[in-house]
Amino acid sequence: MAIYNYKVKNIAGEIITGSIDAASEEAALSELKQKNYFIVDISPPSAFSKELTLKSGIGFLNKIKPRDLAILTRQFSILINSGMSLMESLSILIEQTVNKKLKMILIDVMNNIEGGLSLSEALSKHKEVFSKLYISMVNAGEMGGVLDKTLNDLSVFLEKENDIQLKIKNKTAYPKFVMGFAIVVVIVLVIFIVPSFQDAYEGLGAELPLLTRMVLGISDLFKSIWFYLISAIVIIGGKFLIGKYLGTPKGKLQFDKIRMRIPKFGDVIKKIALSRFARTLGILISAGVPILKSLDIVKGVPNNMVIDNAISEIKESIRQGENIAIPLSRYSIFPPMFIQMVNVGEKSGTLDVILSKVSDFYDSEISHSIEILMTILEPIMLVFVAGMVAFVVIAMYLPMFKIYQFIS
Repeated sequence: MAIYNYKVKNIAGEIITGSIDAASEEAALSELKQKNYFIVDISPPSAFSKELTLKSGIGFLNKIKPRDLAILTRQFSILINSGMSLMESLSILIEQTVNKKLKMILIDVMNNIEGGLSLSEALSKHKEVFSKLYISMVNAGEMGGVLDKTLNDLSVFLEKENDIQLKIKNKTAYPKFVMGFAIVVVIVLVIFIVPSFQDAYEGLGAELPLLTRMVLGISDLFKSIWFYLISAIVIIGGKFLIGKYLGTPKGKLQFDKIRMRIPKFGDVIKKIALSRFARTLGILISAGVPILKSLDIVKGVPNNMVIDNAISEIKESIRQGENIAIPLSRYSIFPPMFIQMVNVGEKSGTLDVILSKVSDFYDSEISHSIEILMTILEPIMLVFVAGMVAFVVIAMYLPMFKIYQFIS
């Protein structure tokens, strides 16, 4: 796909300029003619659009991280709130943005706005970066004349999401390191140390203990090329089949149900999903987005099919005249406290504020739960590492004890 700049006339004879994404110039002309436009001029892909297409192919080199988007949105809200025009704000953001891919996207957004598109329409051309929630929020802010407030709410949302992800990464870094270290130690023992014992034991001629034979068998496996080939096939094939199954609604639903049943971990996963649901719905309602459209946008944000299925039925119940708290009570994933708070928010007309408070409550609960989990997990991991190393060492020295007993 490439970006073509065009200049056309509509039926009323008015000149319209803009840009269009198309696979070729012919495809761009065909799409414009279908809209009953008279083509005045259409320019081939600019150097910018060619570069953007090339960069998108190697996007991993300039990946846009959630933190980059959160910082951009925070700066954007400050600039708009200070009284600067939209174009002035975008110009400053382009100058300040370090990420090359994000800078190019901002340039394209600015060009599209100059071509007559609104900010939300320009952002929607880059859905790989700006989510449905982001675009809908900006659109609501534009319509209501409160873009500065909407961008501020969005920046708070993105910052909190980023904070939760960082907390989880930081808290799980040590257990991951310990597990990785344990695997490396055991592999080194099995590949380099165990074979030296194997040569010594082969000259004895006596039957070795079962534990020793098991470790020697594992050592032989690690020295075989077939072990690595078969392992690679099993891992790649298994990953493909599991990914394909999880890509179906049924598979994703089963996976989410299983995740939430895992002791301790399931509770954290559930709280993260509820926090995202509450914060996203609250921020959309605060921006003036209708409740049914808000639920449409929220669907998928919690990354939990159990909640997504509940949202579909909640929407239908609201269409039939029920309050949101009533259909929520039919699903066990929503705790009684959550339902009661929503009910209070509806009755008092402060649902957006209540949902924000509920989300903040779950965020603090998530931090507390992760702290407890890591406190429990760290000694378990240390015992596990010690157990793995001890298993190999005992297996290697067990025949020596038997020989010593036999000599005695």
